Amino acid sequence: MFGGEKAVAKRREAIRIAEQAADHALDALAEGDLARARQELSAVPKKLKYADGGWKPALAMAVVELASGKRRSGNAKLLEVCSGLDETSLSKDDKGYLRLYALYRAIEASKDGRAPAELRQEAEDFRFDQIMVSQWLKTRFPLKKVEEVQTAPPPMAPPPDVKDV
Repeated sequence: MFGGEKAVAKRREAIRIAEQAADHALDALAEGDLARARQELSAVPKKLKYADGGWKPALAMAVVELASGKRRSGNAKLLEVCSGLDETSLSKDDKGYLRLYALYRAIEASKDGRAPAELRQEAEDFRFDQIMVSQWLKTRFPLKKVEEVQTAPPPMAPPPDVKDV
């Protein structure tokens, strides 16, 4: 009667596209392909509010910026994401976890091992229960960079014709 169904459908589609683009960008970043990550993030609709899931592509873009060596713009985007998390429907624990994630990424990208003061202040009073954080957030945005452990091959067996002395 009022025609609001089309607007709702468009909004849901924009949210779906943004989430998918952020996921693909993070996958590309994990593989070390910055160009593909940027290309994936270019598909994100421009007018997407943080409350509607806009924080995901924004956080992915900030991490891509930091990975490409653009510390100033990456840190600015991390700060923007951290301050915009209060608009979202995420739990308090999830917000605290994401603020800590942003702080860790800023520390990794800095030259002196310190995050910018604004970002430290944003993440200063966070508290979260590790158990209450969404499992999806933990796997998609890990706090620590985990490298695959390469196991050493088993020692070679001595040749069969060698006798013990």
